[in-house]
Order: sequence, then structure tokens, then C-alpha cells
Amino acid sequence: MRCRITLIAIAAVSVGLTVGCSAAKPLEVDPARTSVEYTFRDSSVPPEYHRSYVIKASSTQATITVDSYGDVLRQETTAVSAETWTKVTDLVRSLPERTKDIKTQKPGCAGGTASKIVVREGDDQRYSRHIEDCGGGPVAPLTDTAAPLEALFDMRDLLKTSG
Repeated sequence: MRCRITLIAIAAVSVGLTVGCSAAKPLEVDPARTSVEYTFRDSSVPPEYHRSYVIKASSTQATITVDSYGDVLRQETTAVSAETWTKVTDLVRSLPERTKDIKTQKPGCAGGTASKIVVREGDDQRYSRHIEDCGGGPVAPLTDTAAPLEALFDMRDLLKTSG
């Protein structure tokens, strides 16, 4: 009896370790029905220097809207190539694994930037992650996913400031 209890305890601990240490499941998405929305919120600076933006993309097109505290400054739409969309959806699939160890920052992060990504399949939201970058936050998984979409636009021109 004692041996059985020991074996059951070992099995339970093994299962717990396997589940607790396993990799996050990839996000399964249908590229043809998927859309990605990436939001960058700039730091708190005077309006003439503040540039936040949202990129909304699907398998065929991407639109970027640049604003300063809600006032739209620029908006552009461009085609998305099949190659670019494949890169984006591959990065989207790996988001759960690449973000699983990121901890939510403590309240009180004032003045930093933030990134958010939302993945939808049709009308269903499949994934969403918001990360504050206050002094070196771990935003790379989100910015890396957005990079192929940003490359579709002349970001330097779109984000130029008047100051």
C-alpha cells in the first residue's frame, strides 16, 4: 500500500512538472481569415513630438493611422504580399510561446511607451497582449511581429515630428 501511494505521488508530481514546464501551444490561425492589429502608444511628450500609431492588416492589405493624442495626422493603406503575410502569420502563431514568460508590469509606469497586438480570425478574437515599456520592458515579441507590417510603410516619414 505504501509503495502504491509513493508511486501515485511520483506520478502526480511528474504530470504537474510536465504540464507546468511545457511550452505554450502555438496559436492556430487560418491565414485567409486572420487579421492583426498592432498599436504603438508613444511616451508622454508634447503633442508636436508625440506619434502613436495603429496598423490593421489582413492577408491583402494593411492600413496605418498615425496620431498625436488622438488627432489623426496621417493615414495610408498598402497591399500586403503573400510572402509578408506568411511571415506575419508565422510570427503570430509563435506569440503564445514568445510571450509566456512576460510578467505584467507593476502599476506606476508613467511616461513610457506601450505596444499591443490583437489577432482575430473572422470576428473572433484569438489573442491579445498589451505590454508597457517603462524603462526597458520586454516588448520584443510584439514589435518583432509588427516589423514585417511596419516595413510596408515609410515609417520615418510617417512618424516625423514638427519639432
